[in-house]
Formats: sequence, C-alpha cells, structure tokens
Amino acid sequence: MPSEKLRLRFADVLEDSRCPTEVECFWTGQARIAIEVQPDGSGPTAVQFNTNPAPGQTVNTATVGRYTIELRSLDPYPQTPDDPIRFESYRATLMVQNR
Repeated sequence: MPSEKLRLRFADVLEDSRCPTEVECFWTGQARIAIEVQPDGSGPTAVQFNTNPAPGQTVNTATVGRYTIELRSLDPYPQTPDDPIRFESYRATLMVQNR
C-alpha cells in the first residue's frame, strides 16, 4: 500500500479552565482544543477535544476518514491562576491510527 500523508495542525486552545495545581478547586475544570486534520487529497476538517472528566463530556478521540486521532495529553498544566499559558507553549500529544 502506498504511503499516505496526513497533516495535523494544532489550531487553537478554545478554553483552559483546568484547576491550577497550586489551588484547591471545587471543579477540576476542562481544556478544549481544536485540531485541523487533513488527509492527503482532502480538505481540512476541524475536530475538537475536551478534557472534561464529567460523564459524557470527555472527547478524547475523533475520526476523520480512515484515521482515528486520540488526545493523550495537553501540557503544560496550569500552576497558578495568575500565570496564563501562551498558545505557543501548549503541547498536545496525539496518537493517530489508520483504521
């Protein structure tokens, strides 16, 4: 089978309300990110992931064409509420499988 190209682009951090590690929070918060997925020969598709641990809220996998993309982690984790994270500092770890 010939090799295929798949482009992934970390497009945006839509929300990062995760509870900072140096704070005690009532709610753990969530991070939502957008990834642009573009299989070879197709237009880009935007997918969103959500780290919300509440039942039915977590979105850590997406399917685009024959590919399944899984969000493994989003770093760095907030440390204090007064130290916002710049977009350029975020790192999303993804696992891609060809179905």
